[in-house]
Amino acid sequence: MFSLETARKLADKGMNVKILCTENSRLFKEAELKGFETLPYFGKNKNILSSIIKLKKYLKNSPADVIHSNHSHDLWVLTPAVKSSGNKTKLLLTKHMASGVKKNDLLHKYLYKRLDAVFAISTYIQQSLKNTTPVPEEKIILLPVGIDINRFQRNRFESNNVKKEIGLPLNKLIIGMVGRMTPGKGHEEFLEAAKILNGKYEDNIYFLVVGSASYGEEKYEHGIKVMANELNLSNIKFIGHTEIPEKTMTAIDILSFPSHDESFGRVLLEAMALEIPTAASGYAGVLDITIENETGLLFKPKDAKSQAEALEKLITGKELRDRFAKAGRKRAEDVFTFDIMINNLIKHYTS
Repeated sequence: MFSLETARKLADKGMNVKILCTENSRLFKEAELKGFETLPYFGKNKNILSSIIKLKKYLKNSPADVIHSNHSHDLWVLTPAVKSSGNKTKLLLTKHMASGVKKNDLLHKYLYKRLDAVFAISTYIQQSLKNTTPVPEEKIILLPVGIDINRFQRNRFESNNVKKEIGLPLNKLIIGMVGRMTPGKGHEEFLEAAKILNGKYEDNIYFLVVGSASYGEEKYEHGIKVMANELNLSNIKFIGHTEIPEKTMTAIDILSFPSHDESFGRVLLEAMALEIPTAASGYAGVLDITIENETGLLFKPKDAKSQAEALEKLITGKELRDRFAKAGRKRAEDVFTFDIMINNLIKHYTS
């Protein structure tokens, strides 16, 4: 869970971190298991007024230097609670998703006015914030998501052993896709690209789909599997959710990232850190991660033919795969580590 990963890293740097959350939520339970003090400012009924009063009272008795939220809907409680507490608490927000809805009405102006800064995890979201919110441009700060670079290391797991565990062939290139089974991630185009590639390389390639549907989207997952059967893709395996993605992904020789609804693209970054050559949809947050023809390939969003062409270059070009593997890892190390993100956060917390 991203919030807890961030909290743990901040605590490691000497910060006194407390977790504001909803009572008995998954975050609440995991935070307590990891030894964090929790402040459940939302009760089970999520009554906004009572939550504001509760948090305001807490802040008056125990002033916080910084409150950092990862969800804009939290502002309904945070803004009035912080403002009425009379404290000089810094109020910060990280935006992980873009919105096409303009929020320049009086209510949103009130909610956003108290913010000291808004962090955008990609230039795509940064531009979205400028276009849709009343936050002054100078308060919108680009701060990419970081990953644990030591966790995502190729040599932690032996690729062939992982392939055997999963039941994948050792004599074929494994072309993988990793992500939740949800519309917008590009599963349809991935399957269509697989069908195209099988026309030339079926004896040499095998496809792996990692990820399962979110609650309520099981019908979509079923439809994708039906589609794979209808396309006669016999060289494909679906393995659902994985608790250790850095291990499972080690089985992948080439990663395709066909999402056309991605504000950032953390899976793509994790693959690069694991030295997996990548081809990705040239859309939104992906453009912050991949440097085309230097760290990986880009293809047209929602275009199976373009995706297949990019993957073909990697299938047939071992030298290219090796070059992207090294360059991708270096880019992850230079720009997208958790330590870089945490150090930047602390700089903004303390400035």
